[in-house]
Formats: sequence, structure tokens, C-alpha cells
Amino acid sequence: MIIFAGFIAAFATILFAGFGATSFLVRSRLTKSEHFALAWLLGTAVVSFTLWLGGFVIRGVALQICVSAICVAFGVIGARRWRKFANVARTPRSHFEKIFIAVFALELMSILYLSIQHTLGWDGLTVWEMKARYAFLNGGALPTEYFRDTSRWFSHPEYPLLLPLTESWFYTWFGDVDQFWIKLIFPIWYAAAMSILLLAAEQLSGNRAIAWIIVLLFPLVPAIHNAPGGIAVGYADVPLAAIYLAAIFYLVRFLRGESIAPFLALAASLPWMKREGVVLWFVLTLAAAVVLWTRRSRTLSILSFVPGICVILAWKIFLAAVRALPSRDFAMRPNISRASGILHEFWLTLIDRDLWGIFWGLVAFAMIALCIRERTRLTAVLLWTFFAPLALYLATYLFSAWPDYIAHIDTSLPRLLIQLTPVAWLLIALALRSTTTPRPTPLAPPPA
Repeated sequence: MIIFAGFIAAFATILFAGFGATSFLVRSRLTKSEHFALAWLLGTAVVSFTLWLGGFVIRGVALQICVSAICVAFGVIGARRWRKFANVARTPRSHFEKIFIAVFALELMSILYLSIQHTLGWDGLTVWEMKARYAFLNGGALPTEYFRDTSRWFSHPEYPLLLPLTESWFYTWFGDVDQFWIKLIFPIWYAAAMSILLLAAEQLSGNRAIAWIIVLLFPLVPAIHNAPGGIAVGYADVPLAAIYLAAIFYLVRFLRGESIAPFLALAASLPWMKREGVVLWFVLTLAAAVVLWTRRSRTLSILSFVPGICVILAWKIFLAAVRALPSRDFAMRPNISRASGILHEFWLTLIDRDLWGIFWGLVAFAMIALCIRERTRLTAVLLWTFFAPLALYLATYLFSAWPDYIAHIDTSLPRLLIQLTPVAWLLIALALRSTTTPRPTPLAPPPA
């Protein structure tokens, strides 16, 4: 019972922090599902970053009280700002949508059941939960000795701390380390991702039913629920995919004339989740910067890189200060002769029915359809957010320091593709837009 109460308290403080951050970033009142999604995604970033910074000066109960006070203050200030926003016009739910909601609830219960049944996977234990455990036992901050301990090299000390410190925050409220309960935070990231995917797919397809079908099909891809990197094993790939999806959604909204602030905040949190987040942040921010440059907003184009660069530099400076062990996965010189082998393994991964079923075949058909009848700037942006990180991911294997680089690909590529799966579903949603359906709001033109 105490652990359950601690789980609710940790969850509530994260939502308070995220609610306040969301209210500062948006210009109007959002739907409940959208506000929940942003509150969780931004709240975990705020709490983890605050824990990391606060851990430099205070530890233990004092750190817990300070971070909790900051979360509550964010929530109170956000609530005051939220009251000033105009109400959102609500569309009555049809009977079909109620059925969709019921099916989604069943899927969410199934995800919870899988999380309960599965133990944490290898990375879930040795990369993420280990850091959370050390932070909890050290009063909320990772001991500096951990970063230069050669016996812990396998746990990637250089990885960022959004997920470990979020887990540590729950442990702090539990009062103990509990690997059973901590698994239940990953279905929350899944629920947040599906809330955003529903909004994005509806906006792109112009059809609420199509959006619901995509949301309901999402967890049926085998890799999402039954492979390393899936929802139930405690890896960072699904949380990273959720943030990436939300950043793309708010990038599209910015391109249509809305505020750039939610996009910048979400994009800047990508490098704080995982090392691959730097690639995803760069791809998205470059797209936004190019659009701003074409709109003659050249100063803002350059400044759009600042939030992400600050996060990346802060972490790099910290690693240098504690003399953290460098990564041993990659070498400095590329091995170009591996290119054919990398592409061959990539193809074998795509056609692996046990991992993906027919999913990538559907994505290929969607891309062909988009190239034939939807050659728009929006299509170009979505294709860029899929192919650019994919190409960079594959190129990193040219630098692999593993003696058997094929084994490196086999163990990591499926997880990298999980990060791009939500973007692929957005391409399918756009391809399913009926020719009789009014086009989505066009991208905002450059100022005169």
C-alpha cells in the first residue's frame, strides 16, 4: 500500500511539473488527452533535469522536498495561466468512437499485463535501472565514482539521465528499490504516445476513424511488444519514440503558423533521453531552421538550435568534469567496406516477420502513394524525419568498434527502428487521406 501511494505521489508531481511547463509553452487550452501527454513528456524532463542539477548541492529528503516544491509551484502557476485560455470546442463522441476507446482501453490493459509478466530486459537492468538504483542509494544523485568505474563500463555511464532519474524519482517516493512497480511507468509513455498519435493521424488523414485504427494497430507490430526495446522490458526506445513523435507533431503545427515553443522544448529533451536523441534533435531542428530561414526569420533560425545545444553541452561538460569513461562501441575511422553488409542486414531486419510482420510493406506502399499524389512540403518534412535519422543510424555502423559489426547491427538495429515506427505510421496516415477529404491546413507562407 505504501508503494502504491508513493507511485501516485511521484506520478502526480511529474504531472504537476509537466502541466505547468505545458501552460507556459502553449497559447490556448488543449484537450485533456493532449494535455496529459505533454504533461508526462515534459514533466519527466523537468523532474529528471531538476534532480540532476539539485543533486550537485543537496541530497536525500532535502532534494525530494525541493524538487516536489518546484513541481507544485509549476502546477500552481500553470493552473493560473490555464484559466486565462479560451475553452476548446468539444465534438460529441460518436458510438463508433466509444467502441474505439473501449478497444484501446483493452489494449492498454494488455500492455500493463505484459509489463507485469515480463522482467526488465538487459538494457533495462544494466543501463537504466542500475543508474536509477545508484542514484536512489546515493540520495538522489549518481555518485561520481560510477562514471569512471571500469567494472561498470558495460552499463554505458555516458548515457544521459532522463529515464534513470525518472525511475529514481519513483524509488524516492517508494522509499525502496522495486523493479516490479517501476515497470509500470513504461505503459504511461505508451499512453502519451498514443494520445499524440491520435491527434497527428487525424490531422494528417482528415479522418478520426483512420486515426483510431492506426492507434489500435500500433501495438500489434510484434517488435513493439515482443522484442528487445519494446514497451514491456524497460528500454528507453519507446519513451524516446514518444518524445520524437510529439516533437514532429508540434513541428508540423509550427509549420502551419502555431507557436514554436512546444517543439523546441520537446526537441531539446531528446538528447536528455538517449544518445540517439542527439541525431533526432539535429534532424528536427535542422528542418525547423530551414523553414525559419525561408521565412526570413534568420535570427530565430539560428536560435532554434540553442535549447538542444545547451542540454548537449551541459551533459558533455559534466562527463568531462567527472572524467567519465568514454564509449567503446565506436571507433574514429569509418570502415567503408562494411556498407554492403550493413545494407544487407538492414534488409533482413525489415523482412523479419517475427519482428515486424507486414508493417514495413505497408510503409513502403504509403511512401509510393505519397510520392505519386501527395508531393507537398508536408510530405517532404515527414519523409525527412524518417529517412534522415535512418541514414545516420546506418552510417554509424561504419564506425562500429565491435569485433563482429554484424552482431552490433543485429542487437541494436531493431531498437533503432522502433524509435522511427511512429513516424512511419504518420506516413501511412497521410497516405490514407481521401482525395475527397479537404486537405490539411497548408503550411504557413513566408511573410511578405
